[in-house]
Amino acid sequence: MNTWIKTNGLSFIVAITLATISTANANELPLLWTLDNFDQPESVITNPADNAVYISNINGQPTELNGKGYISKVSIDGKVINKHWLENLDAPKGLAIHGDNLYIADMQQVHQVSISQGRIVNQFQVKQAKMLNDITIADDGTVYISDLLAGGIYRISDNQITLWFEHENLAHPNGLLWQHGELLVASWGLGMNDDFTTKTAGSIYTLNIKDVNINQPKLIVIKGSEQLGNLDGLIMKDNALYVSDWITGELFKVEHAKSSKVLTLKPGLADIGLSSEAAGSEKEGSILFTPSMFDGQVMAWKL
Repeated sequence: MNTWIKTNGLSFIVAITLATISTANANELPLLWTLDNFDQPESVITNPADNAVYISNINGQPTELNGKGYISKVSIDGKVINKHWLENLDAPKGLAIHGDNLYIADMQQVHQVSISQGRIVNQFQVKQAKMLNDITIADDGTVYISDLLAGGIYRISDNQITLWFEHENLAHPNGLLWQHGELLVASWGLGMNDDFTTKTAGSIYTLNIKDVNINQPKLIVIKGSEQLGNLDGLIMKDNALYVSDWITGELFKVEHAKSSKVLTLKPGLADIGLSSEAAGSEKEGSILFTPSMFDGQVMAWKL
């Protein structure tokens, strides 16, 4: 089976073969549940306040401004609460939560949503952006956003959005993760082709914003992640990093300067999520969420 997507004149084909389909023997993690019938689910985030899971649905081409994108709300145990919890978006992708605010990366803008009210309360426009993709939030509430196609990392601070960081090795930054005063960045790679593969595979980098010159933090590759793949979602559990490869559908664990494969799913494995402390109780343990864009499917795994 082949899946076609066209974005801004770039066409690419992903061939899904039996070899890439997940099997019990190929995966190390226990599967908890599966939900189907989403519309190109791209990102998953959990909210400790309401113990719910929020899922972005592109519902169209990845760069199409069609107003059909939406956010779904499901329970931690895999029951749909409201499939169309928030509607009338374009091509929503990365999600992040800080307090009652849900931030959504949506092409050339970032939506700030009041979770309790279920509505957009603020919007941040970035006309020069091509595809705002992932979001993470620092402890002080500063919001960081990647632009996959144009490159660069934006920052929302003092209610203003600005281009914050650019680097030649981050021509296509994707997954972002704030951890211990550092910003971690999963790169798609270098030399992007029309089919979204790259001449050089992506790595995971760390940016220490506490450097003396805060406007020019150092970009350092994390050992064990060098040229790992076309990297998308990024989470951390017990000091181990987990990162998805969108092209191959593989999930990697990076720990002690080495990488290992823990899941083999289908191509289109996007922005993975991890249960919050409230959701991941001792009874449940931590839960990994994997959105599969081409299958309209979200799966939950015990981590």
